[in-house]
Amino acid sequence: MITKSKKLTAASPFVIGLIVAFAASAEPVIHLKSIRENFVVGILSPNIAPVLHIKSGQAVEIDTVAHDGFKDDPVEFFATAGIPAREVLPDAIALGKLPAKDYTHGHVLTGPIYIDSAEPGDMLEVRILKVTPRVPYGANAARNGVTMPGLTPGATPGLSTDYKIIKFDPAKKTVHFAPGVNFPMRPFMGVMSVAPTTTISSRAPGLYGGNMDFEKLQAGSTLYLPVLVKGALFVTGDSHAGQGDGEVNGTAIEASMTPTLQFILHKGAGKAMTAPWAEDSSNYYILGMDPDLNKALAVSIKNTVKFLGDRYGLSAQDAYSLCSTGIDFGIAEAVDLNLVVYGKVPKSYFKKKFAYWAHS
Repeated sequence: MITKSKKLTAASPFVIGLIVAFAASAEPVIHLKSIRENFVVGILSPNIAPVLHIKSGQAVEIDTVAHDGFKDDPVEFFATAGIPAREVLPDAIALGKLPAKDYTHGHVLTGPIYIDSAEPGDMLEVRILKVTPRVPYGANAARNGVTMPGLTPGATPGLSTDYKIIKFDPAKKTVHFAPGVNFPMRPFMGVMSVAPTTTISSRAPGLYGGNMDFEKLQAGSTLYLPVLVKGALFVTGDSHAGQGDGEVNGTAIEASMTPTLQFILHKGAGKAMTAPWAEDSSNYYILGMDPDLNKALAVSIKNTVKFLGDRYGLSAQDAYSLCSTGIDFGIAEAVDLNLVVYGKVPKSYFKKKFAYWAHS
C-alpha cells in the first residue's frame, strides 16, 4: 500500500567528477507501508516485482519491521518487558503469525522500489533524510547458539533467554539500557540494497550494499550503490535504534523504524564501482568487504587510496601514507559472513571542498 505525504524540496544533486545526474525536483513524499505484500523475506533478488515506481529525485517514507524479537507471538514476547499489546505494531503481529520458516532465518525487508531510467552501470545516491522510530523499544540477542553466535559464542554461559528487550526515548534520543546505564540513540538501517544480478541470501553484504550494519548511515548521511539490474530494485529493513561498531553479538537494538530516503540517479557513474561508499557532512566512509577481517581491512585501504587519488589527486604513495598517519579504520560489522571495514576520511583535511546537501 502506498500513500502520499507532505512536500519535500530536494537540494540539487552534487557533481562527482563529470557525472550528469537527474535533477531532483519538488515532489510529494511517498509513504510505503510494511504490509505483507510489500515484504521481501530473507533474500535479495532481481526477480521480485517492484511494489513502487519512482523518478530520480523523489523521496519515500518506508515503514519497516524489526526482524528480531518476534518469536511466534510478539504481543506475548514484549509483554515480558511490560509493553502493552496496544504498543505492538499490527504489522509485527501479522508477521508473527506467519510460519516460522518465512521470517526467522532472514531479514524482513520492504520493497522493492523501482527507480525509473536506472540501468546497470549507473550509480544510485541514497540520501538518508530521517530515520524515525515506530515504537520506543527493541530487542538484542546475546545468543550462544550456532545459528548466529556472534564473535564469541559461549561468552554468556547459562543464559536463560536469548533476548534482552531494550527501551528508549525517541524524544530525548536516549537508550535506557539498564538502571543507571543510558546512552544516545543512533537510528539507522542495517540493510539498504539494490538487487544483485542473481537471487542470494539477505545475510551477507556485498557490492549491492545489503546487510552492512554500518551505523554511520544515520540521518544526514548518504549511501552510494552501483545499479546492477534495470530499475535498481531497492529494498531496506533490519532497522536499528543503535549499534556499536562491530555488532559483536550479531544483533543491534533491533527496532522498527521508518526511514525517509531520497533517491538520485547518476547515469554511468557506477561502472567503476567495486564497493559501496558513503559520506556525511564531515567525513567520507570508504568500505571494504571480505569473509576474512584482515582482507576486508586491506580492501578498505586499497579503496581509500584510490578514492584519495580520484577525488583529491593524491599520488598512491601520499594516499597510502595518509591512510596510516591521518585516517581511522573501523569495523562496521564482523558477524555477517562478508565482513565490513571502513576508512573514515575527514573532509576538514582538504582545502578543496565539495558541495553537500543540507540536513536539518
